[in-house]
Amino acid sequence: MLLILLFAGLAQDLPDGPGKAELMKVCVQCHDLDTVTVDNRTKEAWKKTVAKMDDRGADGTEEQYAAIVAYLAKNFGRINVNKATAEEIAAELGFTAKEADAIVQYREKNGPYKNRQDLTQVVDPAKVEAKKDHIAVQ
Repeated sequence: MLLILLFAGLAQDLPDGPGKAELMKVCVQCHDLDTVTVDNRTKEAWKKTVAKMDDRGADGTEEQYAAIVAYLAKNFGRINVNKATAEEIAAELGFTAKEADAIVQYREKNGPYKNRQDLTQVVDPAKVEAKKDHIAVQ
């Protein structure tokens, strides 16, 4: 019973959404939430991390792993604005379609972004600052 209450308390600390239950079932059996969510990784990096955990004996299905990766990428992820499509940027960062298109067009015209601050050439600096932990440029 104590274990159930502990997991219920941990679950309250996570954002709701698809994949949360799978994360709680598969990942929190071995890791505390700080370990699971400490790094903001790109979706590809989350995939590699989950695959590594599978290789080490994590007990999950391919569907559960896919849900976990999607959940982590959305809630604790970074998106590389030098590689992502406009649709991915809008979906992952919450920028408008127009802003995401401007990010891609600027990148195509001027080359890759060197740092997060370069995004302020096309997106409101306050929006960039609000998403700073979720933006990767390399």
